[in-house]
Amino acid sequence: MTNQPTVGEIMNPGVISCRVETSLREAIDLLQQHRIHALVVVDGPGSLAGVFSQTDALRAWSEGREYERAMERPVGDFMTNEVVTCMAHFDINRAASLLTNHKIHRLVVVEERNDGRVWPIGVLSQTDLVRKMGQQED
Repeated sequence: MTNQPTVGEIMNPGVISCRVETSLREAIDLLQQHRIHALVVVDGPGSLAGVFSQTDALRAWSEGREYERAMERPVGDFMTNEVVTCMAHFDINRAASLLTNHKIHRLVVVEERNDGRVWPIGVLSQTDLVRKMGQQED
């Protein structure tokens, strides 16, 4: 078998994100506008704070909150804080294992900066990996 590509070679480098104080309404609008299933949520300086997915949006609604009031609350109240991440230099086998073991659909690709925080630089989805598998067969 040939050398496995790295996450950095097949990830989506364009991170579509919002800030923790973005309203739930604006976050849902971003999901729809970009036709994606999740947003990377960042803090003030731009480091990773969480992920907001369609599942999080539905959970916000299903928890019996008043719809209009919930729509104006910050997305930080509804996002997933525990984010599984990977680095661009990881091989795709390691990334696939992370996705499978954690039963998730995407990994936020990060780089660590001198301050010890992680900064999102891309997203790697199950779809990206499956697409790459299909190309490996050619």
